[in-house]
Formats: sequence, structure tokens, C-alpha cells
Amino acid sequence: MKNSLFIICAALFVFACGDQKIDTSKAKAEMEAREIKKVSEAQILEEAMKLGRKISADFHLSARPDAKSETYIFNISYGPDSLFEKDHYFFDDPRDLEGKALQVFEAYLYNSNHGIRSEENLQSLESDRTLLYTKPMLANDTTEVGMWAIKIPKKTVVLNIKN
Repeated sequence: MKNSLFIICAALFVFACGDQKIDTSKAKAEMEAREIKKVSEAQILEEAMKLGRKISADFHLSARPDAKSETYIFNISYGPDSLFEKDHYFFDDPRDLEGKALQVFEAYLYNSNHGIRSEENLQSLESDRTLLYTKPMLANDTTEVGMWAIKIPKKTVVLNIKN
């Protein structure tokens, strides 16, 4: 009885230890993703700006005159879907903005009213877990008419940083 049990266990061991090669690259990538990273605030901001530029490169706004009135009809496009919260705010309609997002919007509006060219911006929101990337919204690539906004989780930014 002991001999047969020993033979069965030995046979199972031999079959389990075949010469199959195991692809460990996925496991290694998963372990590296979970590895604790020490990054500076400057690295986080730099990477968030790169990410914001990349996402916002697909934002488009075109304006055409409305034949029935003296207004314009705007066509807004955000490009491909992503996991990020994207929005736009026209100068005449800030909607539900508050806190730092509202302050940045008001700065863009002030610049527009005074003929000052606005630049892209990155702010840490009150929760400190989210970054707000903004850039001026241009109608037909010439006139500032509002602000594009993207909320980027800091965790996503840190995971994007390659050490």
C-alpha cells in the first residue's frame, strides 16, 4: 500500500515537473506596477502636463455662423474615449465650476477680456488626489472662447512615471 502510494506520488511529481516554459513577463510587469515608487512632486507635475497635452491634442472646436441669428454654432469633439473626466466651459457659461477650477476659469476669462494669451495650466484640486489640467479653448484655432478641462487622478500619473 505504501509502495503504491509512493509510486502514484512520484508519477504525479514527474508529470507536474514537465519541461514547459512559463512566460513570466506578465507577472514581472504586474510586480513592477505594484512596486513602491518614490517620485518627486516635480516629476508628477511634469508627467501630468505630458498626459494632459496628449489627451487634449484630440480636442476640437469649430464654429460656424448660424444663418438664422447673429450667433455661432459650435461643434465640440473630445476625440477617443478615455478614463479621464473631460469637459469644456464657455466664457459666457461657466456652469457648475467651483474652487480652483473656477479660479482658473476666471483667470482665462480675464486674460481674454484684456487681450492676454492664456497658456495651459495644471492645478492640484482640494482633494489632493486629482490634478486639473486646463488649456484655452480656441474657436477655429484663433479666438479664445472658453476653457478645456481634464481631471487626472494622481495615481494614474504616478503609475505612468518610468524610473
